[in-house]
Amino acid sequence: MSVENTQQLKYKNNLEMELQLQTSPLEETVTITDDASSSKIKIKDIVGNGEPQEDDEREGDTRWQRPGYDGVWLPKPNELYYAEIIENSDQLQTAIDLKGTAVMNGAGVINRSKTRRILQGFYGNRITGKDGTVVNPFPANNYIPVDTGAAAATKMNTAKLIAAGAFLTRNYVPDEAERWMVLTADDNTALLGEIPATSSDFKEAFGGTFENGKITGLLGWRFKHLELDNPLLGNVPALATDANSYRLNPFWVKSGLVLNFWQRLRSRVGEIPEKRFMPGVLAGMTAAASRTQEGMSGIIRNVKG
Repeated sequence: MSVENTQQLKYKNNLEMELQLQTSPLEETVTITDDASSSKIKIKDIVGNGEPQEDDEREGDTRWQRPGYDGVWLPKPNELYYAEIIENSDQLQTAIDLKGTAVMNGAGVINRSKTRRILQGFYGNRITGKDGTVVNPFPANNYIPVDTGAAAATKMNTAKLIAAGAFLTRNYVPDEAERWMVLTADDNTALLGEIPATSSDFKEAFGGTFENGKITGLLGWRFKHLELDNPLLGNVPALATDANSYRLNPFWVKSGLVLNFWQRLRSRVGEIPEKRFMPGVLAGMTAAASRTQEGMSGIIRNVKG
C-alpha cells in the first residue's frame, strides 16, 4: 500500500473507499445453502414427471411407470481472498488507520467475490448425472435474440422482457416464482427511453416501479442494477459478452440458481513474525453457484454502448 499522497494528512470522518461495487446485490436473488460435507456436493435432485394412465379395459394390467432421476452437482472451487501486509513505515507516515482500511478493502473483496461466483455459476457449465460427471454448457435455446422487437440488433427493450417472460412460461415455471434480471446502466437508460416507460398508463398496465431514476420492476421482473463489465469481477466481463460483442443479460428465477458456501468467511488480523511483526489482514470465502433446471434461466442479447 502506498501512502505517498496521504503522508502527514489528518483524516477524521472523510475516509472512504474508491468508487467500486462494495455490496453483494445478487445474494438475495438466489437460493443459498451451506454444505461443506464434500469437495463435490449435490445441490438438487430432479425427478421426472409421471403421466396419468386411463383405466380403459376390464381386468387390465397395471401400467407401471419409472420416472427419471437426475442430480445437479457443485464442485468446490478455489478460495477467493484478499490479503495485505501493513508496512510499519507506511503507518508511521500517515494518520490513517491502515489496518482499518485493509479490513474495509477485504469486506469489499468478499462481496464482489460472491457476485463473481454467482455469475460464473450462471454462465458456466451445469454438472449433472448420477455421479456428477455430465457437463452441460449453457443451452443454445435459452437466448432471447438481439433483434427482438426491432428490425435489427438493438439495445434492451420491453419486447425482450416480454419474450423472456414467455420463455419461462413455456417451460412451466410457476407464475409465483421470483423473476430476476441484471440491468446495466445502459440497459436502464434504453428502457427509460421507450416512450411508454414513464407514462402512467404504462406503469399501471406493465407494473413499472421506479426508484432514483432506476427501473426496479417491470412486466413481472425484478431488476438488479449491476455493471457486467466490471473489471474487478474476474472473468465475468468476458462471460457476459458474446463473440459479436453483444451484452448477455442474465435472467432467472430464485429457485433456478443456487449458491453454496463451503466457507462464508475466513478472516485473520494479526502480527506476522516473518515480516518483522508487521500487522497483516486476510479475508477469504469459498463458494460456487450453479443453475438448477435449465428452463428456469436464460439470456437476453443486447447491443452495448
